[in-house]
Amino acid sequence: MFFNIFSSARSDEWYWSLVPISYNSQDKRNYTGKVILPMTVLEDLVIQNIQPPYIFELTNKEVGISTFCGVLEFTGEESVVLVPNWIHEQLNLDSTTEVIIKHRRVVNGNFARLLPHSVDFLDLEAPKFELEKCLREYQVLSPNDEIVLYFDEKGPLRFTVKEIKPPAKAIYIVDVDLKVDFLPPLGYEEKLNAEKSVLPFLEIIEGEEEFKEIRMKELGVFYDFNSLNK
Repeated sequence: MFFNIFSSARSDEWYWSLVPISYNSQDKRNYTGKVILPMTVLEDLVIQNIQPPYIFELTNKEVGISTFCGVLEFTGEESVVLVPNWIHEQLNLDSTTEVIIKHRRVVNGNFARLLPHSVDFLDLEAPKFELEKCLREYQVLSPNDEIVLYFDEKGPLRFTVKEIKPPAKAIYIVDVDLKVDFLPPLGYEEKLNAEKSVLPFLEIIEGEEEFKEIRMKELGVFYDFNSLNK
């Protein structure tokens, strides 16, 4: 069964109008780029001989905002699409009772640069490695998306997709040679300036002498982002 489908032979023109519902706030599927669709959507795709991977563009027509996503499974309630909270927020889906879902073909990506929203990201032992691992929960990235990734050490952290290559509306990032880079997090400069006082870097050696020995501690607030992203 099709929902409000275009009469077109082009697969990119097929669309479904579904009711958006976000995952429960505690559901770890919120930290993915995947939705749950009804079985009828898969049936429609098969009828049209559209092959995986299945990538979709979600659009809130009320505000003219869209993003791209993959699909987790086709087990959803009829006429409903379950989406991660970050997609629900980004598309302002509280303002509408339907979301337009179109099948899309996207190019394979080879580069993505992300902006962390928290300096907590730098506390990770291997931030670049952990970032690449968490991105495995996503099939596609779009410029200016504000995605949420879950890190075992820190929990959920938000990132803005600042750049993708090749330049496109979206790139596919599964089973491709993708280079991942990240910018200094929001609040990094403020944190750096706040810690420029000399006192945090001094170590006072206790002893019986009238004057205690003072040594410089090893500095730990500066990150060389060029070396981190190599």
